[in-house]
Amino acid sequence: MQMKYSPWESVASYLVDNIKERIQKGEFKADGKLPSEKMLAESYSVGRSSVREALKMLQAEGMIEIIKGKGSFILSAEIPAQDMDQWYRSRTEVFSDLVDIRVVLECLAIQKAVPKMTDEVLAKLTSINHAYEGTSAADVSAMLQYDEAFHRLIIKTADMELLEDIYRMFETSYAEYRIKGFMFTKYFKQAAEGHRRIIQALRNQDVEQAEQVMREHIYEVVEHIEKILQITE
Repeated sequence: MQMKYSPWESVASYLVDNIKERIQKGEFKADGKLPSEKMLAESYSVGRSSVREALKMLQAEGMIEIIKGKGSFILSAEIPAQDMDQWYRSRTEVFSDLVDIRVVLECLAIQKAVPKMTDEVLAKLTSINHAYEGTSAADVSAMLQYDEAFHRLIIKTADMELLEDIYRMFETSYAEYRIKGFMFTKYFKQAAEGHRRIIQALRNQDVEQAEQVMREHIYEVVEHIEKILQITE
């Protein structure tokens, strides 16, 4: 399939829009199963990681359900109305636990990363954050990819193989919350500022400051969600 998409769109964002269109046209049947990741990647001539990201987005929007080991199933041909406040309210306890686990993992990672930080890694983190800031607010998929790349690079720099393995498993559980968080809160500019504070702490080689700003960065989005939920009550 020859892809035609705007240069400011990520591949995953294009796939989301195109798969939605094909579902609505009946090419992919409602209540049916989507082709496998491999088949979608081959038909669109893209990498499986882009397909995987698109499927996560579609699941977060409520159009499909991904069942591990079975595939992706279409829930409806209609684009469901976003009712994310209700979604978060029904999962408050799980979300809170996942955030606490994320804080533990990422604060440990940044503690270990500080003494191993190099100018090259700092330059990469800065470049990723610049790309994040330059992304269109409508391209949630691209923002997610840059945000994930920023945090994964810190995990990688910590150079703890077991921590990397645990973090990959954690990301699987946290993925839908992360996607919906970006869609629900529009917490874009604040996150970029948090990244800049993290980079500065790493540049200062200050372990205590780095842990503090990482903790603040993670909990800021939680506070933002809680404020929105209070407004919608």
